[in-house]
Amino acid sequence: MKQVFRRSVASLLLLIFIVSLSACGESAIEDTRPTEGVGVATVSAVGDIYLTDEMLADARRANGSYDFSPQLEGVCASLAAADLTIGNFEGTFCGTPYGMEAGSYPDALAAALSAAGIDLLQTANSYSIFGGFSGLQRTKAVIEENGMTAVGTYSSADDRAEHPVVVREVNGVRIAFVAFTKGLGGLSLPENAADCVDLLYADYTTDYSDLDTAAIDAVLNAAKQEKPDVIIAALHWGSENVSEVSEKQEEAADYLFRNGVDVILGSHSHLVGTVETRTVTFENGTTKEVVLAYSLGDFCKAEKGACNASLILNLEFTRDHATGTTAITNVSYTPVAAIDRGSKAADRYAVIDIDNTLALYEGNYYNRISSDLYETLIEKRQSLVLRLIP
Repeated sequence: MKQVFRRSVASLLLLIFIVSLSACGESAIEDTRPTEGVGVATVSAVGDIYLTDEMLADARRANGSYDFSPQLEGVCASLAAADLTIGNFEGTFCGTPYGMEAGSYPDALAAALSAAGIDLLQTANSYSIFGGFSGLQRTKAVIEENGMTAVGTYSSADDRAEHPVVVREVNGVRIAFVAFTKGLGGLSLPENAADCVDLLYADYTTDYSDLDTAAIDAVLNAAKQEKPDVIIAALHWGSENVSEVSEKQEEAADYLFRNGVDVILGSHSHLVGTVETRTVTFENGTTKEVVLAYSLGDFCKAEKGACNASLILNLEFTRDHATGTTAITNVSYTPVAAIDRGSKAADRYAVIDIDNTLALYEGNYYNRISSDLYETLIEKRQSLVLRLIP
């Protein structure tokens, strides 16, 4: 009860501050967007980023260092093709011991993700405080030291006050990123950092039934202060290994869409869910098109003998600079898979672009995959397409 009370008070104070700022007619950043022509920005998103112990062992070199670049080189072109790419980082950079159970990975993973084309990492998820508040701080620092930006967590009260939302501008299209998590893996927020993670629910340690609208409003109002053309919300929600969408998820999605969000990127279930484009109608009769991706699956999780398919979701936004209106002009996806190439492969585990890999095999590429893996990838791709259809 004390945790909920502290969080509610903090959220209320932040909301009052934002409303006061709005009343003064101030904007958090200067509006330098063009007033003529058209601007186009692209955003790609991947699902859960975490590694199996087999992938960790595969990346370890003889001198004890780690190099994850070979595991990601097959998707570098796909990730880098977008102006901005975001993924959900299910882990921490808290030092040894490393692995899925410990929830910590070598700093070299951050360097490899950045080099592969990742720009932003959602850190509001089950692992946010897996290493305590100091672990959250270090994780955020490592991400930023490697040229990326953490979304949804804050290293201090000042950090939250100064950077309540992540904003990026591309070709005159201003995009605000926010992130929320349903819970913290059964943990409670530390008393000295009650607002270090953006949460969807006030009862985040129990039933996930009390949508924390005050806290959500505070974050979204901070985003609106930046006068974005698009608001993208990354949500760690739903249940693990469950593909059915709950009423609580629909309630959260509806609330976010009606309060300014244009795109929802879901994670946590580890399964690929449907991607929907829907029309939201407001009380005054106006409408807007939004995109809802319930779950993008596991981006990089390859176990011995496994082939786990997921996707890179690709979004295009077009802004008419003269009118200031922005539309979602394209939604597509790139099928990818985390695979085990076999014990004879120099770099055994990898994340690959499925279509490119199939084309290389069919073109008799010298380092192509095995015939068995080729057949498996065809089946996985077909299954993926079926799961994505609303």
